[in-house]
Amino acid sequence: MTDFTRGERGVLTYERFVSVDGTEVHVYERYADSAAAVAHLRRFGRKFNRRFVRMVERKRFTVYGVPSDELRGVLDGFGATYLAPFGGF
Repeated sequence: MTDFTRGERGVLTYERFVSVDGTEVHVYERYADSAAAVAHLRRFGRKFNRRFVRMVERKRFTVYGVPSDELRGVLDGFGATYLAPFGGF
């Protein structure tokens, strides 16, 4: 999946973190904008969705930032929780 995504426009960060016992995976993805995220999700879905949903039991899906209405429409299907910026630098 990382090799497939590596060359996509607008993908800033695409990392996976696995617990020592191999039972938990955290996915961290960051995009230049909502359009890049939508493009990735559509492309990823066409290539990997069937296999991915059989392998993964999603526990949480947290979105940081302010996604476009289009992106929010896609992410709502994953049961996303949205956290808007609140200070920082």
